[in-house]
Amino acid sequence: MILRECLNYWLRRYGEPFQVGAQGYRGLFFQPPAGMLRWLFSPEALSELPRPLWAVAVAPAVNLPNATALTWRGASYRVLRSLEFRFDATPVYRLMLIEPVA
Repeated sequence: MILRECLNYWLRRYGEPFQVGAQGYRGLFFQPPAGMLRWLFSPEALSELPRPLWAVAVAPAVNLPNATALTWRGASYRVLRSLEFRFDATPVYRLMLIEPVA
């Protein structure tokens, strides 16, 4: 599938490294749009989320369950929510919302 191949190329070329334990991955990090947050959380839950929140797009083979700890740019984060996006039955990419660990 061309879309998945393009994403994998972007991850290899532009993705930033992050660690989960001893395992290294690459992801495209960005600030999640407000519309996405409203889609995922109720207004009450949204007001209680820690800031700053980040979203990271990764290859579909990267399966990190909720509450998985990761390190990015020397800071600790935790997976808050993970979503898999598919085209028909083929996984294209996974999107994770991560929160800082205090």
